[in-house]
Amino acid sequence: MYEVGTLVLYDKRGVYRVESVGTPPVRGTTGDYYKLCAVFSHSNEIIYTPVDTISSMRPLISSGEAAHYLELFSRLEAHVFRSGKTVELTAHYQSMLASHKVEDCLLLIKEIHVRQRELVRQKKRLGQVDTQYLKLAEKLICEEFAVVLDTTPGMIRERLYAVTDRKATA
Repeated sequence: MYEVGTLVLYDKRGVYRVESVGTPPVRGTTGDYYKLCAVFSHSNEIIYTPVDTISSMRPLISSGEAAHYLELFSRLEAHVFRSGKTVELTAHYQSMLASHKVEDCLLLIKEIHVRQRELVRQKKRLGQVDTQYLKLAEKLICEEFAVVLDTTPGMIRERLYAVTDRKATA
């Protein structure tokens, strides 16, 4: 059980703070729920999720782990998934995010970034599915790393791509 004040990565939505544990103010609801508040949202978003279904959330990694993953990112070998079918591409990206593993999320970012570089050389742009999943993966990684490294999601995004772009031009 997570304690009040704990920061967690919730599903595919980002970093949330456990504000309270108890019965939510929703008619007909029983049992204990986490009241989660988004850390990086300006909309005051609140989510209530049952305490016994914590499979969709996990504690944040440590600052040391984040630093390790940032260093590892430049060495990750991305294998671009090639399919002309949107359904297959979507399933591939969803399966990578479903693990809730940092390395899988980083691989997804790198894979789509490599694909984007290939398309730019062909004077083409990323498709809607690629763009959607790239933004989602970046949000998850950048929010989590920003919290544990005491910086902003934008700074983390810059660090990720600075490393990737340096390697691509080398």
